[in-house]
Amino acid sequence: MPFVVLLFASILIQLVIAGGTGPGGPGLASIPDKYNKGWWNKTYSPIAPQQVHLSWLSDGTAARLQFATTEKVDRVQLIYWPLYHNNETTLLEEPEQAGPFIDPGPAKRIQYLYNFRTKDLAPSTRFQYKVGAFKDDISLWSDIYEFHTPDSTDNFQFIAAADMGIVNAVSMPILKQLARQNEYDFLAMMGDQAYDLADMDGTKGDEYLNFAQEVYAQMPVLTTPGNHEKHYNFTHYKRRFNHLPFNESDSPTPMLYSFDYKSMHLVSFSTEAYFSNDTNELQTALQWLEQDLKRANAMRHKRPWLVIMGHRPLYCTPRNDKDCSWKADLLRHGLLSADNTTRTTLGMEELFIKYKVDLYLCGHKHGYERSFPIAGNKKMADQYHNTPSYFQVITGNAGNYDGPDPADITTLREEWSAKFYPGYGLTFVSVSPTGLNVSHWESRIDGKRGVQIDNVVVTKDLML
Repeated sequence: MPFVVLLFASILIQLVIAGGTGPGGPGLASIPDKYNKGWWNKTYSPIAPQQVHLSWLSDGTAARLQFATTEKVDRVQLIYWPLYHNNETTLLEEPEQAGPFIDPGPAKRIQYLYNFRTKDLAPSTRFQYKVGAFKDDISLWSDIYEFHTPDSTDNFQFIAAADMGIVNAVSMPILKQLARQNEYDFLAMMGDQAYDLADMDGTKGDEYLNFAQEVYAQMPVLTTPGNHEKHYNFTHYKRRFNHLPFNESDSPTPMLYSFDYKSMHLVSFSTEAYFSNDTNELQTALQWLEQDLKRANAMRHKRPWLVIMGHRPLYCTPRNDKDCSWKADLLRHGLLSADNTTRTTLGMEELFIKYKVDLYLCGHKHGYERSFPIAGNKKMADQYHNTPSYFQVITGNAGNYDGPDPADITTLREEWSAKFYPGYGLTFVSVSPTGLNVSHWESRIDGKRGVQIDNVVVTKDLML
């Protein structure tokens, strides 16, 4: 490759790392960099399985996965087995769903998506699996991937992240390493993946899911939509993530679902409904959310922790930013009437307080910020035992083309802001029946895990 081309690519990458505008953003092609090494941009055989990604059903009793081919095939298979027990294979040949996905863009590009649900899985077990596609006399198989089912204890750990693209995905090397270690039960990804899934007739979405495949195929991923998934009314998100447990949640769409896991009830809610210009859509989402929270509250003796994840924050720094002022106000308190005098819908915070939500996880802002227990734009407590209200964690700093949000750590913050960090990182949550341990760790620009940035232990008296 000519020296000038190499130099230009190097300058572009450094601009991205510094937080400038560069390749990989909306409408722009992604380029290789030191964080996205691998085969994400290779040309697959038309019948080769690709874009493998895994999700849980409640309590990890079964897994559901999706993969794609770019050409219609005669049949597909999922084979899985307990680690070191290759003679105990389970073969599935009938996917739950299979069919074409036609990108709504001008090229009407077609690919084929296949969803499989495993049979009920034994707990405390590491499984390996692969998927295959067959056409005529040709069969092609994915790599072999590995995941683990929940153990028999009351405790578990998961990772929370948001706002990650293909370029400048600083945290991806760390996530790949963690996915291989089988220590974390799932990844919660709070929106804005790929920047954007629909770009280039959907080929950027393909590239992103192949880029993330080493993680998403081994660590079940539970996602929520962000503003960058909005194209064609979120069509790419709804099709590429329709293996999420929304049917099991009595939800009409993958934009909304919930999930039980040991002592936690996790809800995924689309904050984008507040900005859809469709009041009916928002009212439907809020009605579903309230019914789900009612059911969850009735089971607090079994699952005391109630956690909601969405894309946009209800509070953030700096307060004069549009996302932290009027947009956050709409999310907290609901849409306003035309004359700005009354609220025409519920706000998220009203439901959070009513149903005693413990934690709201979100992204959108490309940094990390943790609040004290909060309500009505006020700090409600200094400590986190039997808190009087929920607290919020923004963890939108996994790494993307735009870098961290420009921020001065000396910026005057509101009293409710307990910790503010403008660099790259990942959030880790440990859950037990009486405690949440939430920590945030730096993702260094060399692609390695750095120092602990924040840690808070949340406790509550056990409900009998």
